[in-house]
Amino acid sequence: MTSRSQIADLLRRVRRLEESETARNHLHRYAEALDDPDPEAVAALFTEDGALHTRPAGRPGRTMTGRAAIAAFYRDRIAADPSQKRHFIVSPRTTWVAPGVVEIASYFLFTARADVSSVIGWGTYRDRLHVDGDTALFADKTIDLHVSTDLEKGWARP
Repeated sequence: MTSRSQIADLLRRVRRLEESETARNHLHRYAEALDDPDPEAVAALFTEDGALHTRPAGRPGRTMTGRAAIAAFYRDRIAADPSQKRHFIVSPRTTWVAPGVVEIASYFLFTARADVSSVIGWGTYRDRLHVDGDTALFADKTIDLHVSTDLEKGWARP
């Protein structure tokens, strides 16, 4: 015989799993928006007051807050480097924090091809997402870029 408390516990556990999976699936939407590329589509993946923190390898980091600032950041990045890219997000580790809040730590890899070079890079993402039903949005995203190099230079340590 199943008690009410066991059923309530099961429902809480299912909710945690569903929210974690909704958040994890949001990472795929992010990669798709970067690969398209569409700065407004990327910014729409954030909450209205969401924050994006970037930490490029060997350079000072930046923080953009709000969808307009996030879209402007991606617009500038695409203008500076219009190469065709593909983003791969791997090994996501989800942590359910509270109802409607999930954190994900993951690795990323990207490839890019331009007219005269091919580029590869990798790093980590640390994300906090707000989940409401089947919808997730980034409230906070940190991008730590570890390496970005063209294939001619390679990625051996200097």
